[in-house]
Amino acid sequence: MKIKSALPIILSALILTACGSSEMAASESYSMGAKSSSYSGAAVNSSDNYSYEEGSYDMADAESYDASSNSAGDENGLTSEKIRKEMLVYTCNMTVDVLNFDEAIGQFKESLDSFGGFVETENYSDGGGSNRWYNENEEKWQSYSATVRVPSSEYDAFCLAASELGDLRSKNAAVENVSSEYYDLYTTLEIYEAKEQRYIDLLADITDDAYAVTVEKELTELQIEIARIKTRMNKIQTDVAYSFVNITINEVKEYKAEPIKKDTFGERLMNTVSDTASNFLIFLEGLLFLIISLFPYLVLIGIIVVIIISIRRRIKTKKAQKSETLSAPEQETAKSEDKKSE
Repeated sequence: MKIKSALPIILSALILTACGSSEMAASESYSMGAKSSSYSGAAVNSSDNYSYEEGSYDMADAESYDASSNSAGDENGLTSEKIRKEMLVYTCNMTVDVLNFDEAIGQFKESLDSFGGFVETENYSDGGGSNRWYNENEEKWQSYSATVRVPSSEYDAFCLAASELGDLRSKNAAVENVSSEYYDLYTTLEIYEAKEQRYIDLLADITDDAYAVTVEKELTELQIEIARIKTRMNKIQTDVAYSFVNITINEVKEYKAEPIKKDTFGERLMNTVSDTASNFLIFLEGLLFLIISLFPYLVLIGIIVVIIISIRRRIKTKKAQKSETLSAPEQETAKSEDKKSE
């Protein structure tokens, strides 16, 4: 009978102990290095400052994390030292001049495939004019520019092979250490994901619809930020795995110097006579064209001059005939009148 009466007491103690340990574990997982939350009936206050009564929520600053976050990274095998050694982004810019343009482009593409790379962007120009007239004799200088990605392990070998396509005119390389940025993103992501899980757990217990909408809005914004961080981390991983090579291949032609030729006296004399005769013919040709172009105007001017002369002659003839029919005094009077009229 004593054992039977003590059994309920023992079971109650075990249940209370289990509940206490679960509440302690929940409190530890909820804190995440921040202040512990205290729950009381209808009101809840924590480091995130939200309450059931007011239905308001303010997100804590995700960037304020302490040294305890480093231990989480070590547990996942992603230590800061390891990241700083490996998170390097290599970039190389080079310009190469080639004599056989088509052959060089073919070798470049084959080399890129053999090293496991791919073309990100490329541009080709035949070097011709921008007008729409085709000129078969137009001198063209082809060029090819591209941004390619190659595995970082093959970066040096590929750059060496590309520089040997022709005459290497310029080359500059740079390396960027993105380990600090990646590690900050990794730590921030852990904090945001922990907050996300707390919001999900919180939504399961909320009975106030208005407050639930507010928490869902904050949860959505947090999930968008988590997606943005993951996208940036994936881009960093891709940039670290595949290096950048910006290459420009220009077509050039071999220069051949022609010997300088000096003319003799006879040749210079013949050239002078030929130039003089040619210039004189050009002068005569221009004069002939000028006369032809002015001929209609000269004809018109000539006709006008002839008409004026004929009119003047007629007038003089009439005056002479009139003077013959008049007497001497009348002729003198007519002459004086003519003089006055003139």
